[in-house]
Amino acid sequence: MTSWLGGWRAGTSLAAAEWELRHRWIVRAALTQAVALALLTGALGHGRGPASSVLLLAGLPAVLATRAGWPARLRTVLATLSLTVGAATLVPITGQGEAFSWMLLAIAVSALYQDWVIVPTAVVVAVAEFGVVVYHPGRTDPYDLLPVVATLLVCLVHHRTWQLAEDRARTDPLTVLGNRRRLEEATARLLRHDGPLSVLFLDLDGFKAVNDGRGHLFGDQLLVEVADRLRTGVRADDLVVRLGGDEFAVLVPGVATHASDVARRLQAAMRVPVQLTGRPVTVTASIGVATTGTAGRRDAEELLRNADLAMYQAKATGRNRVVSFVPGMAEAVTDRAALAEDLTAAMAAGDQLAVHYQPVVTLPGGQASGYEALLRWRHPTRGPIPPLQFIPIAEQTGAITALGTWVLRQATRDAVTGLGGECGPSKVAVNVSAVQLADQDFVGTVRAALADSGLPAERLVLEVTESVLADDLVAVCARLQQLRDLGVRIAIDDFGTGYSSLSYLRQLPADIVKVDRSFITDLARGGAATTLVASIVELARSLSLDVVAEGVETELQRDTLAALGCTYAQGYLFGRPEPVAPAPAQLPLTT
Repeated sequence: MTSWLGGWRAGTSLAAAEWELRHRWIVRAALTQAVALALLTGALGHGRGPASSVLLLAGLPAVLATRAGWPARLRTVLATLSLTVGAATLVPITGQGEAFSWMLLAIAVSALYQDWVIVPTAVVVAVAEFGVVVYHPGRTDPYDLLPVVATLLVCLVHHRTWQLAEDRARTDPLTVLGNRRRLEEATARLLRHDGPLSVLFLDLDGFKAVNDGRGHLFGDQLLVEVADRLRTGVRADDLVVRLGGDEFAVLVPGVATHASDVARRLQAAMRVPVQLTGRPVTVTASIGVATTGTAGRRDAEELLRNADLAMYQAKATGRNRVVSFVPGMAEAVTDRAALAEDLTAAMAAGDQLAVHYQPVVTLPGGQASGYEALLRWRHPTRGPIPPLQFIPIAEQTGAITALGTWVLRQATRDAVTGLGGECGPSKVAVNVSAVQLADQDFVGTVRAALADSGLPAERLVLEVTESVLADDLVAVCARLQQLRDLGVRIAIDDFGTGYSSLSYLRQLPADIVKVDRSFITDLARGGAATTLVASIVELARSLSLDVVAEGVETELQRDTLAALGCTYAQGYLFGRPEPVAPAPAQLPLTT
């Protein structure tokens, strides 16, 4: 019984507050009509008995419709019944068949509920009126059926108009997918059953850079293409919606393994470059998965919130990942938000952040040829915060622009006076995030840092990771070439782990390739790691690129790299990151 009543209440398409507002107005109209009809019955000389009957027939349903504890759909039926029964009594009261126009008005008022139940309610009343008032065996004109037919047609027109309006209200106009409202309603409907259910929450990685770099029209076209891939990558029973911006969601009925399969298929579909204007763009997605099995209760709001939390965790752990919600994740997100606030405070304080420098040496001799600038944060209560923990936060909050500019200016100033005890100017490498590279003013920022510090452009190396290339290869290459035109050298960091691999190396305006530390760690085992490093070295040599091996910690790794022809290396074997000067008293928040 409870489930049945819940279905009736949930069946209304209007929000609860809006439904209550309309319902109160309609009930008042129905009660006013009932009283007016009773007075009209008495005024026309039908007597008190018929007047009381009219008041009872038309007014009682409206009175019952005021019962707040009853399901909304039942109260909708009662209010509609009151209006249509009142309209039907006009014929016997007045003796005029033209009173049917009042029935059309009653249907129009009932249509404000935007609920299909008004159709059978009005039709039943019209049929009952025909059977009781109009129909007489042997002398009924076929035209007497017109009011019944007209009632049905008017109801169907109102219902179809409402359906079209509802479809538009539940549809994203750009991608023609469902929207958040459709997702919430479908989730609530499925949760009323006992079966398992999952929600996938998707956020595109690097979409803002593409949207800003190529324009909003291109961004819209990209969203349409992504929507088509999501639509074709799910099962027939799954629901794909666009939540807004570059966020999408997928509702997956069934066991949790279904959701995992769908997530993998969607990730695979997203990896294929998009060809919209002849310039390929690859946009990955961070996906959060929440299931009813890990939810505290079967509630649509909680399930969507859990999926959202898992998506943010996927973003925080490196993007282009699938993360499933687990209990305690909300606390982790809260802690991450607190750390973001602390980072803002640290930037304002200026005494928690510092730039350290790690030497890059030549092989096999081990002489320092340059230094990499690395940002360090010592929290006043948490102690040292790893860069892998706070840099993603800075990128998501937008703080990375101010942080990156400060590191660039600090590193160029320190390099002019000399690093590692050498006389300046030293060669220094500075990491650049995708957010910085997408900034239209970034080239000007680099030019200003060089001019203010006096560091020769050829002594500055800017390091970009392969993940930057996934946002928009053509646009990124153009920006990198502008930097090279200044005289700055470009290094591809963490090479071999991401998007570009060997096949894209020839397209990049780069000068240096930095082999990821994961390959260096495996060198001691020989086999595939050694072959891959040897291939990178040979390819780089053929393209006149320098090769720097990262994360060198043992003499065996050093000797193996030297034997393979690698000319530069960095790692704890040669030196740890160390500060060369105290941090400035104030860290600027803006550029």
